[in-house]
Order: sequence, then structure tokens, then C-alpha cells
Amino acid sequence: MAAKRIITAALLCVPALASTLEILPPAPVTSDRSFTGESVWDAKSSSKKVYIEKDFASRSDEDGLTLIPPTALEFAHVFLEDLNHVTGFNWSLETVESLPDTADAKGAILLGAFTGDDDKMAYENGEATSEGYELEISPSAVFIGGSGARGMWWGTRTVLQLLLVGDNTLTAGRATDAPAYATRGYMFDAGRKWYTKDFLKEMCSFASFFKMSEFHYHLSDNYPLNRGKNDTWEDVYSHFSLLPEDESLLGIIHGRENETLSREDYADMERHCARRGVAVVPEIEAPGHCLYVTKWKPELSLEKRDLLNLTHPDTIPTIKRIWEEFLPWFNVKEVHVGADEYDATLADDYIGFVNEMADFVNSTSGKSIRIWGTPMEEPKEDIEISSDIAIQHWQYGQSDPLELIKKGHHIINSQDWWAYMGVKNDHSPIFPATYPQFFNDSRVLNFAEEPGWQWTPADYNHVNTTEQPKDTEPLNKGAIIAAWNDNGPDASTQLEMYYTMRTGIALVGARAWSGSRGPELKPEAVAPSIDFFSPLAPAQNLERVVPGPKSDGPLVSWTRSDSDGDEVKLGKGSKGMNYTLTLTADGPFKLSSKDNTLSLDSDGNLIFNEDGYIYPLREVTQEDALELDPGHPGRIWVNTTSTHEPVTVSTPVTITIATDVEHGAVVWLDGELAGRFEVFVYGGRNTQFSWSQMAFVAPLETIEGSGLQELTIEGEMKIPDGSEESPGTPPPNGSSRAFTASWVASLVVAAAAAAMAVL
Repeated sequence: MAAKRIITAALLCVPALASTLEILPPAPVTSDRSFTGESVWDAKSSSKKVYIEKDFASRSDEDGLTLIPPTALEFAHVFLEDLNHVTGFNWSLETVESLPDTADAKGAILLGAFTGDDDKMAYENGEATSEGYELEISPSAVFIGGSGARGMWWGTRTVLQLLLVGDNTLTAGRATDAPAYATRGYMFDAGRKWYTKDFLKEMCSFASFFKMSEFHYHLSDNYPLNRGKNDTWEDVYSHFSLLPEDESLLGIIHGRENETLSREDYADMERHCARRGVAVVPEIEAPGHCLYVTKWKPELSLEKRDLLNLTHPDTIPTIKRIWEEFLPWFNVKEVHVGADEYDATLADDYIGFVNEMADFVNSTSGKSIRIWGTPMEEPKEDIEISSDIAIQHWQYGQSDPLELIKKGHHIINSQDWWAYMGVKNDHSPIFPATYPQFFNDSRVLNFAEEPGWQWTPADYNHVNTTEQPKDTEPLNKGAIIAAWNDNGPDASTQLEMYYTMRTGIALVGARAWSGSRGPELKPEAVAPSIDFFSPLAPAQNLERVVPGPKSDGPLVSWTRSDSDGDEVKLGKGSKGMNYTLTLTADGPFKLSSKDNTLSLDSDGNLIFNEDGYIYPLREVTQEDALELDPGHPGRIWVNTTSTHEPVTVSTPVTITIATDVEHGAVVWLDGELAGRFEVFVYGGRNTQFSWSQMAFVAPLETIEGSGLQELTIEGEMKIPDGSEESPGTPPPNGSSRAFTASWVASLVVAAAAAAMAVL
């Protein structure tokens, strides 16, 4: 690993108020100090004004991926929204000919151009960047100077995090900061599960807060043909996430128009992400993972039905038709055409297809392409993949980063050993890499299982650890983490994707920004820092925080009154992990939110309904429900004593649903553990089967039906009195009856509730 290079003149410190926290990515530091630790800027006593320099306000960056780059002024307006949210004050924004002197600024925040040495505003490979910024904090002003509009924007992320940690104060100091890599991205599989526009936007907001720069939108795919309940191939789940305007292409949607983004929806999502510094890189898969095409046009498939027959005269024209429809939607310089896991014996067809698509996309739209890459036998013809095509390396045996560099390809690090997640369950027993259910932070903090080796995007090979690209390699663009829905659309909720990626986005964003030259993370501060910031990042509420009372007690408490009708408006939205929901019922009812519904019907069926899938309460023993398998949290193998049969609920009854992301939603009826909500999961190649937890948020918007008499919800997972704790449960959190998932702390709940209460 290369030695760390310091790129700042003075310390930007985190207040002692939160000594266990650090901002993510951490700001560069030296021992040189420009101000004393007692010298602070205070939002409360400031003028509540933001000024932006006129000449800088109109600047937009041409060196990023997006073709709709916001101006600095547009970024400033978004910053203003976030500043109001974070501080609880109303700020104003004014464009001025020149910024006031720092000493006369009356506590204003000043936005302008970088004033220092332009040579410092470069990626680790030496290429100049508009993403760098300087930050100068004094008691009388905060100055953020960007080498471009995005640089100023990333500086505002640093300021907001410092404000949160410092309780609306900033310790005076100076910093100069720039990312080590341009590609700092996250990908999740929207081809095997539908994700709404609102969820995609919230994820962009969350990722941007940790200085992620790309959302790789994997928008088409299908359930693996080598697992599942042996459906005929025409019945296997496949999905395409965009709604064609050309009605002749509706065959790729398979009748699920309600689970697609229209052109207007896509543009809204793309603009939202761009306004937060995130470029959307869309991926349409071919020639593999193509049931979305072959179910529409079966004649275009090979014997393995999700592979396209590239020699059929209509195959490539069909794929071009699809791209021709959607290329005008994509306001980005580079798109992803998939191209992984194809038949290795068809090298000539595969290489010809990839090169032809690169030429077609470029000639049609001026864009370049990325591919995943896949192993091929030696082609019969003297051909190879064009060096103009970027390759997103994901596994050794599929490609070799050093060989790709020799051939002149730009590369992106998505090596599956560290970068991949399998939502809900891994691919066990498929090797060499099983994919963790939640991002494995130890593979970044201790790369290659070497204690203290903090991963950077130059670290690909965790086996032959000396075989890495140089830190300064100009062809290494950066890194993208990836979460896959191989277990299908019903195996998780949309919000469970967030919990899968939550740690990885913050952690990888930090390390891809710092690279080998910037500050390393303090391992002991990573989890508490992510816990603290995650519910507080602006323009999202992925944790579904419900503000509670200032005193101890439940977050929400409701008892039916004589004036309540069959429909009652609670108006609390949803409560995310962790929680304990207690319901007293003497008949049917339904609790609803925009996320899901929880209902008890007249036949005694207690059911969560989310994303169009029905999840009844199923019988699970106390041991199976509460004792977690350390390697497969929430997974119950099929050969246990639990029956997993639906449970019939008799009324009157007290229902307790205690939930975190690892245990899922576990249910007690009148104090006796009855089971949990779960899903059957087919293991890799149908060799292992299991039941896995479903972690539902609690719907708290509307009550329907007169059967519900009382409701309370608390902000932690508690085992009802009378149940026994199991040896495999996580350690208690302040109570012998309290669970928490590994990342959730009471500090987060209190801080988030306080922030939400301000809004």
C-alpha cells in the first residue's frame, strides 16, 4: 500500500461532543492548526445567510458523467434545503458580485471558487478534477471553495456532517480535499425486483451524503434458471424496469406496466440524483440474463433460454431497437450493456456483439459503454474486445484487471469477494465467493484478511495480494459495490435493500474518496458514525424514523375511543428497524402505510402485504426464531423442528411484533412466541433450501376496521416478558429484554427523532 499523502494545510477537527464519531469520508488532517479548539462558528448566532459568488454561480462541470450537470447555483439551492433541515433554522441564499470579507460576514456561509493551488485538485492518478474543495471555518464565516460546482457540493456534505456532529457548531480550521477516484458507486439489482422511483431517489440522497458519485441502475434481469420451483422457463420471473413509449416494445414488460418507470419518472429520478452529485448509469443486460427478451421472442434464445442466439438475424437488431428507444432517456456519457455470463464457446459471437453495440451506441448517441465481461474460449477469428470499452471486473476467472490494463481498458473494481452482497441470503454452497446478506465491512477494513489493511479501489486481488494495479493507474476508474436479488422479488422488501447496502455505501464511499493518499478510517468509529448519520442524511427517510415524545415511553400510543369510526388516521407513516409493536384486537383490522399493510382477517390470518406479495404469520419455534446462525443471520434450514405452517390467530388477543433486520418480524400471541413472517428461499443450484426472515417496517398511517382496540410502538426490539432469551441473540441494549441489530443504537433514534421533530 502506498504511503498516505497529506493534502491540507491545517486540521479540521471533530468536536469533543462526539469523540467516538468521525465524518465520512474523513477530512484530511495534519498537526498544524490555524485556530484554537475553543474557536467555533455557531449556526444559532450566525446571520442565517448563504452567499454565492456570481461568476462561480453559473459554473457547471463538464468532466463528470452526467449530461445534465447542475450549476453551482443549483447545487446551492439544494444545499439551502439541506441546511434548513439539518440546523432547524431558515436560511436565505443570495448571489453577490463578490463575497464579503470573512471578518465582516456575520457568520454567513460563503460559496465560491477554489482559491488555492490547482495542482492539488486532482485524482490520485494525477488527472485534474472539478470535485475538489477547500473549507475554511472561522467564528465569523464558513467558506467553501470548489474547483468546480461538484467540488463545492461535496464541501457542503462535509459541512452538514460536521454540523450534525457538532450540534450546529463548527470548530474553526482549514482543509483542502479532493477525491482519489472519480467512480465511487453503488449498484443494486432492479431486474429481479421492482423498486419505485421514490425509493431510487431516497437511495441517491443517502449515497450522496457520503460522497458517492454514481448509481449503477441494473434495470433488467431474470431469476436464475438453475434454482427455484422448477417452473417452465416461460414462467420464471424476469423484469425490465422502464416503460417503452413505442408500444411495439411492450413485450419486454410482460404485463407489468405498473412496475416500470415512465420516461417522465426516469427523468425525475435522474434529475434528483444529478442535483445531489450522483450520475445514473443505466444497464440493459444482453446477451445473457435475457428472459425479458426471449419470453417475448422465443426464437431468439439459445438452448439455455436466458441466453440470446447472436447468430439469429433478428437478435442484434432487436437489442438495438431497445437501446434506440431508451438512449434518448439517458443523460449520461456512458451506459452499461451487461455482457456477462454468456456461453464461453461462442467467443466470436460474443466479441462481435460487444464491439457492435459499442459502435452502435456511440454512433447513435455519442456515448461509450461498459460491460461486466465474461470468460471466453479463444475466438476462431483474430478479434478482441475494443479497448474503448470499459470493463467492470467482478470475479477472477471472469477477467483479470492487470491483463485488462495491458490491453488498454478502463476498469472498475467490483471484485465480488469484497463488493458483492446477496440480498437476504448468499449463494451457498456456490464458491469461490459466497455473498454476505449484509455488506461485510471487515473485507474493507481488513482487506485480504490482513488486519489494518484498509481497502482502496486499487485493491482487487485478495489472494495474490501483490498483484494489484498501481494506486496512480490512470485506467483504474474506481469502484462500485453491488447487491443482487438472486433470491427473487418476494425474498425481500425494498427497504431491506437499504439495510443490506447501508454500511457499504458509507464505508466504500469513504475509502474510494480517500484512496491511499487520504486519511484512513478509525475502525472503532465506523459503526457508530454510520449509525449516527444514516437516519439524519437529508432528503431521505429510509430508516422510517417516527419522532417520539421527549420523555421515556412509547413512540406512538393509541386507544380506540367512542368517537372513532371504522377508519382512523394515525398519520405516523411507517416505523423502521428496530421496533416492538403491540396490538390489542378483538376482531379483524388493517394497518396501512405507503410501504405495506398488516391485517388480521375474519379467518384469523395475520398477514403482511408488501410489493404485491403476501406473507402470513408462520409457525417457528422459539429456538429457531431467536437463535441466529452467525454465518447466515435469519436463515432457518428446512430440517429443523419448525413447521412453517400458517398460524391461525384467535381473538381477543394481544399481538406483539418485535422486529430487527436480522431476526425479522417475530410474533408473540398473548405472550407466547407463535412464529415469524418469512419467505422460502431456494439455495444455489437448488442444493440447499431454507426459510429466511422478513423484516417489515410497521405501518402506522391508517387503521381500518373496528377490531383493533389499542396500539403502541417502541423504538427497540423487545422480547415480551415470559419468553426466554436464546444463546444466539445479540447482546442486550440497556435492558435484559432488549435486542438491537448490530448497527442500531439508541443514540440514533434519539438524534433522528429530534431532527424529525424540527421539520
